[in-house]
Formats: sequence, C-alpha cells, structure tokens
Amino acid sequence: MRILLHSYLLEAGSGGVKRNREVIKYWKKYVDEIIYVPLLGDMRRASEDEEFRKKMYNEIKALGLEIPEKVNEVIDSEVIKRVPLNMSKLKFDLYSNITQYKINSEISKIMGKIDADIYYAQQEFPQMVDFLTKIAKNRNVGALIHIENFLGSLTEDLSHFYRAYKSMGLSGIMYACYVTFLRSYPRRRKWVELINSRKVKFAFSVSEPLAEIYPFMRKIYTRVLKPGNAFDKKLLDFRDKGKEDYSVFYARLSPAKGVLELLKIWRKIDENKKLVIMGKFSDKRVEKLFMKNKPKNVEYLGFVSQDKLIDVVSKAKVLVYPSHSDSFSLTILESLALGTPVIAYKIPGIRRIYEGLNAVKLVKEGDLAQFRQEIRKIYDMPTKEYEDLINDKKLWEFLDEHSSWEKVALNELEELKKVV
Repeated sequence: MRILLHSYLLEAGSGGVKRNREVIKYWKKYVDEIIYVPLLGDMRRASEDEEFRKKMYNEIKALGLEIPEKVNEVIDSEVIKRVPLNMSKLKFDLYSNITQYKINSEISKIMGKIDADIYYAQQEFPQMVDFLTKIAKNRNVGALIHIENFLGSLTEDLSHFYRAYKSMGLSGIMYACYVTFLRSYPRRRKWVELINSRKVKFAFSVSEPLAEIYPFMRKIYTRVLKPGNAFDKKLLDFRDKGKEDYSVFYARLSPAKGVLELLKIWRKIDENKKLVIMGKFSDKRVEKLFMKNKPKNVEYLGFVSQDKLIDVVSKAKVLVYPSHSDSFSLTILESLALGTPVIAYKIPGIRRIYEGLNAVKLVKEGDLAQFRQEIRKIYDMPTKEYEDLINDKKLWEFLDEHSSWEKVALNELEELKKVV
C-alpha cells in the first residue's frame, strides 16, 4: 500500500503535528511507501531559503518519507513565487479562499499525477484536499477533520466564534465576524463543492461523528477514529511525585483556548492560589492584553521544554482548561496521564471524549462562577478523596486505552485500507 500525505509535519510544538509524526512512525512498518508532498507555504519558503530547503528534505527523510522529484521543479518554478510570504491574517484568508486554488492547478500541472493508493490530508483545510484531487490518479482522496474549524451553519459559526473571542472585547466580536465570514464559511462551502463533485471519498475525525454535524458528508465514507489520540507512556512515571498548591494551564495561548478568561477567573480566586501558564501566544494583541490584565497570582513561564512542562503539570493540583475550541484535547489527556485532574468547558469534542471520568469536571461554556467553584472544590478536597479521584478505576481503563500511539496508528491504517 502506498500513501501520499499532504500534511503539517514541520511545525514542531503543536498537538496536531505531534499526532501526525507519531502516527507516521508506525505506518512505516506496515505500508510499502509513504510519499510526502510539502505544503505550498513550505515549498515557497524553500524557494527563498536554501537552509530551510535542506532542513525540510532532511527532516522528511528522517521520518522515512519520500518526496517526489517533481517537488524540486515546483520549488524552482516561477509559479511558487506567486505564493506570498509573511502575510497578514486578512491577506492570507483572501489568498487561501481565492488565489490558492488557482495556484494549486498550476502546480499540479508541474507535478503531474502521482501514483498512490490513498491521498490523505492530515488536516481538514479544503485547499489541501483540493490540491490532492488534482494530483491523484484515483478517487481515494480524504482528510482528517478537526471539528472547530467550521461548523454546521453560519449561525452556529458566529455563535461559536463569538463565545471564543468575546474575551477580547469589541475587537474580539469583530474578529468573530471576520473568522465566520472569511474563514469558516468559505472552507465549508469548498468542502461541499468537493464532495458534490465526487472528488473526495472519505473523512475521519478523532471525536465527533461527522455525518451528524455536516449532512453534506453523508455522501462520503466517514469514521470516528478510536482511539483517536494517545500519550507517551513515560508520563505515567511522573504520577504520585507529590502535589503543590498551584493550578496549571498550557496550550496555544489564544482567546479560543480561554487564556484571557483565565485572568477573569483568577481575579476572584484567593490570592494564595497560584496559576502557572505555559505556551506561545498566537497574537501580539492577545499577549499585550494578557500582560496588561494579569493578576499577581498568575505566573507566565513562556514556552518551556518538554521536561519542564512534565514537571510543572505533574505537580499541579489541577489543570484549568476553559477552551472553546477542541476536538480530542491532548492537553487534557497528558494531564490525566500525569495524575492531574482537569476542569474544562463542556464543549462537544471534550464532552464526547472525557464525559464520565470523575477526574474531568465539565463546566457550562462561559460560566466563570461555576469554574471558580470547581477550582475551590479541588483545593478543599481531602487528601484521600483527591487520591481516589486521580486513581479511579475508570480513569486507569481510559488511560490504558489511550497509552499506545501504535494502536492509534494501526486503527487509522485499517480505516484507510477500507477506503481502498
């Protein structure tokens, strides 16, 4: 079996890239070949930066993947130079909604048709899927869908993004409108077009049943991958190392992940209860707002090493995670593996995976008062009750089910074989 991937593999640090890399490690043992076609942005950067070009090839080769020879022709072509570098968000969205599809057509003429059994985008961006349809020799084209990027309708989109960005004030409300109409809606519309034209055959997700959320996907093969994610088993070695009196949050630091809401929550939490935050800010404006409104009992450590992150999370009393935008959260899974309970919003992706685990307290989205109440309950919990919470039999069964990346990879591979 030959798999052609069009995927995010070079941006180390994000949960999605980590998942992609882990899955590929195991696929190599069970398939004949994995072909990798870099993203347009990476090929454009390689056209300007020889060091990046070498790094990209070396990194992909180290993962055991093959890059087609025609990719060099694309990188050296005049067409790729029409892909802008260092775009603003507005310019990027206008480009990706219009120009990128035209460039896909021109680049696919240089690439030609590439022979493979499966053409798989490990991300749901329709621009990536559209490109695969143009270089595919058969209809076995599909993607892994992450729920939060587009929803069922304009109304649902606008409501979702309003909740996600209203913590930024008026600019957040305007941004919610912008994301709805210039990002989410065009992506969904293009997906409908691709499916109706019979150019796409399948789509997988890691949490939500796609055909229930998107009626237009009933025309293709869809599956929820189970297990959809895993954690590194070595994390279990850091359980029971002793807890300290602080809470923790780590993720991409954006309003959609609830980082600004945490400041509102913590302003009314006892001063002696510290919150430690780790990660990179998604936007300079968000970072400025965060620093301006950060209470004294909130400590920001920046982007830390994996060893430091494990140490901080394993010793924390609780992970506070008011995210508005998640499918199968690796942050929550890793926290549970490290023996740290979680308080999170009851959004669809998180509810579908984690509801029923006593160590995950789910709060109505946006209810800051209830969120504080759950934090205080964790802090006031007797030692024995707390230990029972993080060593619950059901939790251990859940962790056992999600402690093998090989299991995740083989399950996904079986579903890909069904498509073939």
